[in-house]
Amino acid sequence: MAMELGPGIPRRCPCGAMTIVLTSKTRENPGRKFYRCGAVFGGNHVFKWADEAIAEEIEVITGKQASMEEVLVGIREEIREFKKDISEIVVLLDKLSSKIQM
Repeated sequence: MAMELGPGIPRRCPCGAMTIVLTSKTRENPGRKFYRCGAVFGGNHVFKWADEAIAEEIEVITGKQASMEEVLVGIREEIREFKKDISEIVVLLDKLSSKIQM
């Protein structure tokens, strides 16, 4: 039995070889694409159905996107706060400048 890796598209086999995409010619899965080790086929080398790998990859990317959106909301709030602080500093500088000119 071939080895399966974590979620998503396997890009390398644990042996270090890049994965390749092949098409099944079996009676059970005719025409179904799969990833496998580009060097060796067999035990301890990667094998994963492409449709399953792609579905997992979409889940992983969706999770990363949600995290990035949360970070972006925080960054936008920080920018609003910085703009507010800058406006307050400008007002204070104007007041100081007018006092110095007196």
